[in-house]
Amino acid sequence: GQIRALVGGFDFARQNFNHVTQAWRQPGSSLKPFLYSAALERGVMPATLVNDAPLETGDGWDPQNGDGRFDGPISVREGLVRSKNLVSIRVLGQIGLPAALAGLARFGFDPARQPANLTLALGAGSTTPLQLAQAYAVLANGGWPVAPVLIQRITDAKGVVVFEAPAAPPRDEAQRVV
Repeated sequence: GQIRALVGGFDFARQNFNHVTQAWRQPGSSLKPFLYSAALERGVMPATLVNDAPLETGDGWDPQNGDGRFDGPISVREGLVRSKNLVSIRVLGQIGLPAALAGLARFGFDPARQPANLTLALGAGSTTPLQLAQAYAVLANGGWPVAPVLIQRITDAKGVVVFEAPAAPPRDEAQRVV
């Protein structure tokens, strides 16, 4: 079914815009764990060293780290923990855009809304708050997708259950995201 709640904003009656499902935003660095997940599935190890150094692209793009520093060779794990942009860009370059986009799609991100270039590593694409929350829920749920449940249970004044969300269907290994 369609989600009809979690709209946010000032007044849904004035502007019928659901901020949770319709507000496409750049995820920025919050996308990096999903990129790194795709890299780990393609053989990049947490201890793999990646050079956190300036990147010469030849087209004038001069990506920087948020902390303004370059730390030379650091592990993929450290690059993710410290959200090092140049490490993320190099990891993306190592696995390739098709593999990264396929990995993001498994988490529920729309590949058509992601850039087909290295800015993908910086979260320059688009996602909704609901997609991002569902993707993080996969990580928190041991790799299994989680369908959003807006209302778990409703009881009346006497405590009698008048509504209860259906239980999740049985898990099938083919559904596992990561």
